Amino acid sequence: MLGKIKDAIQGRLYRNCIEEYERELRCQTEPYLVWVRETEQGSAVSARTAAGNAVGTVCIEQCGRAFSLAAFKQDYILFVSEAGRLSDWAASEIAQYFETHQDVDLVYADEDTWMLPEEQTLSEDESAHRVFPWTKPVWSPDTLLSFLYFGNVFAVRRAAFTGLEWLGDDDYRYNIYDFVLKASEGEHCPAHLEKILFHAYRTGKNRAEIEETLMHETDLIGVGAAYDWIRERAFARRGICAGMAEDAATGITYPIYRVPDTPLVSIVIPSKDNPEVLKQCIRSIYRHTAYPDYEIIVVDNGSAETVRSALLAFGQECPFDYLYQPMDFNFSRMCNLGAKRAKGAYLLLLNDDMEVLESSWLTRMVGQASLPHVGAVGAKLLYPGTTLIQHVGITNTISGPGHKLKLLDDQESYYYGRNRFVYDLVGVTAACLLMRRACFLEMEGLYEGLAVAYNDVDLCFRLHNRGLYNVQRNDVVLYHHESLSRGDDLKDERKLKRLTAEKDTLYSRHPLLYRQDPFIGTLLNSGDSEYRCRWLEGYELSGAVQPDQPLVEGARLPALEKMNQAIMISVEECGRQHYQKEEKPYYLIKGWAYVPGADNARYAFWILLVNSAGKVWALPVKKRYRKDVAAILPDETNVLMTGFCSWIVQGALPPDTYELWMTAKDGCSRQRLYRSMEKRLTVE
Repeated sequence: MLGKIKDAIQGRLYRNCIEEYERELRCQTEPYLVWVRETEQGSAVSARTAAGNAVGTVCIEQCGRAFSLAAFKQDYILFVSEAGRLSDWAASEIAQYFETHQDVDLVYADEDTWMLPEEQTLSEDESAHRVFPWTKPVWSPDTLLSFLYFGNVFAVRRAAFTGLEWLGDDDYRYNIYDFVLKASEGEHCPAHLEKILFHAYRTGKNRAEIEETLMHETDLIGVGAAYDWIRERAFARRGICAGMAEDAATGITYPIYRVPDTPLVSIVIPSKDNPEVLKQCIRSIYRHTAYPDYEIIVVDNGSAETVRSALLAFGQECPFDYLYQPMDFNFSRMCNLGAKRAKGAYLLLLNDDMEVLESSWLTRMVGQASLPHVGAVGAKLLYPGTTLIQHVGITNTISGPGHKLKLLDDQESYYYGRNRFVYDLVGVTAACLLMRRACFLEMEGLYEGLAVAYNDVDLCFRLHNRGLYNVQRNDVVLYHHESLSRGDDLKDERKLKRLTAEKDTLYSRHPLLYRQDPFIGTLLNSGDSEYRCRWLEGYELSGAVQPDQPLVEGARLPALEKMNQAIMISVEECGRQHYQKEEKPYYLIKGWAYVPGADNARYAFWILLVNSAGKVWALPVKKRYRKDVAAILPDETNVLMTGFCSWIVQGALPPDTYELWMTAKDGCSRQRLYRSMEKRLTVE
C-alpha cells in the first residue's frame, strides 16, 4: 500500500513538473509576445494623449494621379496601407515625434503582421495574433534605392513637401516610391521611430505557413526593373552617373555607379604558408575581373623559404607585388603595411582563401565605394561549390558581431531580401572589403590592437561613427574557403579565449554600440543566424533593471566527496556588464546546463556563489529556450529549456571574488546534484 501511495505522489509530482515545463516552453517559443506585452505597457496611456487634429491619415493605395498634399489641413500626414491597421497610439506617437524633433520632416516606423488563420477564430488576446515583426533600420539611403524599406507606415511634415512635384502616375506604387525618393533628398534625413505602429493583415492556414511566406517574400514596392526609370530619374536629379543591371535569375535590379577614368584599385592579400590557396585566389582575380586597372599586393608575414620561392616563381604567371616581412600574425598590421605600399585610389582587403566568380564584381564595388556617403563595401560570400551563405553582412548582436543567415541556402530570399538587395549595414567583413584608400588612411587603417578578430568590425564602427555608410552588395558573389587560413576559433579553447578578449577590446572602444545595431534594432539582434525575435532578459523588462531574482543567503555546499556532480555546464557569459545605459550596473551569468541521462523537465536549477570566506548565496536561474543546444543533444530528454540567464544588480552582493557552482533539485525526489562552473565572478 505504501509503495502505491509513494508511486502516486511521485506520479503527481512528475506531471506537475512536465506541465510547468511545457507551459514555460510554450511561452518561450513565442518571445515576440513577451516583447509586445512588456514594451507596449505604457503605449495605451500615451494613446489617450490627444493628438488633436494635427495628424491626417491617407491610404497609400489611394495615392493615385490626383493626390495632393495641399488638400490636407493637418500639420502631419500619415501614409498607411489599407491592407492592415494602425496601432491605437500611432497618431499620438507620430505627432509627439514631430513636435519633439523639429529637424525631422519624414519619419517611418516599425510594423508586424496581424495573423488571420483561415480555419480559426480570433482570440480575445489581440497580441496573440501578432507575428513577424519588421524592424526597420536607421536612415539607409542605399537600401532605399533597393526597395521602399519604409514599408506600410511613414509620415511627413506636410508643410515641408507641399511644393514637391507629384509624379502623377496611375499606379500608386510608382507615385509613392518616387515621392519618398524625392522627399529624402532634402536637407534633413528621414528618421526611424523604433515602435510598432502598423499591423499588416495576412491570411493563411496557420502561423507557420504565414511566417514562412513572409520570410521569403520580395514582392515589395521598388523591387525590379519596373521601378528602374524612377531610380534613374533620382540619379539624374542627384548628379550621379549610374545605370541599373538586372539579375535574370531573380528579377532584382542593382545600381551600377560609373567612376570616371577607372582609378587604380590596390588589392591587399595577407597570406602565409598557403601557396595553393593563394594561387587560386590570384588566378581567379585575373580570370574573372573586367575592371581594367588594379594591382595585387601580397603581404607575407613569414612563409617557409620553399613557399616563398614558389610564390616568386608564380609571380611570372600572375604578376603581383610581394611584400615579405616575417612577424607574428597580425591581420591589422599586415593590411596596414599593404595599404602603405598601395598606389591605388581604392583599397580592397581580400583574404587569400577567396575565389572570384564573375567579371563585374570589382566594377560594382568600386562604383559603390565612390559615393561620398559610403565607407566600406562588402560582398556576398558563399561556401565553395555550394549555394550556402557564409556572409551577407555583419550584424551586431547581443552575443557580439555575427553573420546572419550563415549556412542557409542562398537560393531563397530571407527577411526582406537581406541576402538579395543592396543593404546599408553596421559592418562588412574584411575577407572582401573595399573602400577609398584616402578614407582608410584618414581612419588610420585597421586597429593593430585587434590582431586577429573584430578588426574589420572596429573599422566599420569607426566609419559608422563618422557618419559614413557601410554597404553590403549582395549582387557581388565570391566563394570563401573559410577557416583554411587559421582554423575555427570556436573549436579551440585558447583561440576562444583570445576571441573573447578581442571582443571586450572592441566594445571598450565602442561602448555605445554594445548590444546595439542601429540597422536591425534591439528586437531582432539575437545571436541566432536567423532573423528571429530575441528574448528580453529580466534586467530589461519594463525598461529598468529589476532585482527580481532574490539572492538567498546561508545556503550550504556539501563535502566534495558527497556531491553527485552529474550536471553538464557551459558558461557563455560571466561578468559585469560595463556598457549598458541602465542606472544600475549588473552582473550577468549566462549559458546552458543539463543532467545527462535524465528527464530535465524534473529539475530546478540554482547558481551558488561562494565568497572567499566560504559563505554561500543561492540565485535561482531563469531557464531559457535553447533550440541550438537541443540539436546537439538528440539523445537527451527535455533539453529545449537548458539555457539559463541570471543577473545580480550591483550592491546585492558584498564585493569579493566568488566561486560559481550550480545545483539541480529533482522535483520528484530528494535528489540534489552539484557541479562547479570552474568560473569566478568578481563583484566590485
